[in-house]
Amino acid sequence: MIVDREHDNHQEIKSIGHCEVVQSFVYLGSLIDNSGSCVNEIRRRIKQARVALLKYGVTITSLKLSK
Repeated sequence: MIVDREHDNHQEIKSIGHCEVVQSFVYLGSLIDNSGSCVNEIRRRIKQARVALLKYGVTITSLKLSK
């Protein structure tokens, strides 16, 4: 991925050697995009937390669990 804010991230480049140029990818659990912004990463993590809470919310808030 080429991240270059000054030159509009080289949108015309489709591949470099045997590598494909992409707009974004997940690396070690973090979303990396060509804008250099973290807004999409924050939104993605909030969405993951919401899904986890909906999945386990009943278990977490259950009064039958021992402390």
